[in-house]
Amino acid sequence: MNTFFNLIQPISNLPTFIFLNLCICLIAVHWYWMKSSNNFSEKLHRNMQRIGLFLSVLIIGILFVKQWNIGDLLAFYSIFSLIFLIVALINNKTEIINESRGWFINIFLVFFLRGYVYEPWQIPSESMRPNLEIGDFVLVNRNAYGLEIPFTGREKLLSKGPEIGEIVVFFPPHKPTVPFVKRVIAKGGDTVTYVNKKYYVNGVELPQEELDQNINNNLLMESNGGKDYLIRHMTRGGQNGNWTIPEGMYFVSGDNRDNSSDSRAWGYISENVIWGRADYIWMSWKPGEWPNFERAGEIK
Repeated sequence: MNTFFNLIQPISNLPTFIFLNLCICLIAVHWYWMKSSNNFSEKLHRNMQRIGLFLSVLIIGILFVKQWNIGDLLAFYSIFSLIFLIVALINNKTEIINESRGWFINIFLVFFLRGYVYEPWQIPSESMRPNLEIGDFVLVNRNAYGLEIPFTGREKLLSKGPEIGEIVVFFPPHKPTVPFVKRVIAKGGDTVTYVNKKYYVNGVELPQEELDQNINNNLLMESNGGKDYLIRHMTRGGQNGNWTIPEGMYFVSGDNRDNSSDSRAWGYISENVIWGRADYIWMSWKPGEWPNFERAGEIK
């Protein structure tokens, strides 16, 4: 997979992306012309399908390399397939109507659900253990903090900030194209202190109750902002510090406190870099194991 992304890197730019999508549209228009003019060729159609499949793989590869929002692309093809359907209805082309209706309904449903409601994402690290494990597939609520506007680079209408204690997926300042997942500990105007593996917000210690202890780590229940959630301490030493959070910014931390790259290391995040809120685990698929649904459910 890395080899594929390395090969596609040189063509991962906006002009190439637009050109490839125009080619897909032209293939669809050519199909419409063949059907409506009774010049349909099965062999040519199969060859055009193969070309379309190859172009689609390139388009998806560019989306992954550039970390662009797939919802915008699905919105475009929803509109395109709707135009196809309307033109077929006007010209009373029954076979094309049936085909384009299926395109529109399927693409629109994927666009609406995957692009702007819940988006699946796989947990890549141990920073949120024990609540999120490597291989967990989570559903990210894209509209938890506002309605995302298509083709605007994740700008939102009716935007609002996350609540204390919520788990957010975002793009950190030091790696603006790589999504991270952490828990919100404090917001603008708060002061945060971390000492002896405990957080203090505005001078008040976040309560911790020890639940389990072994030679490698401790499992505790922490409370913050009216939410109770599990955290993990390891036997290694913690990183202490003191921070004053600027207005409009948020301090985030991993639940696996001694194995997390978070605001203690690289600073704060703003609302405009937040992708969404992690609400549910829907599947787990650890390396070397079969996928399972044992951990499926709401994320605490």
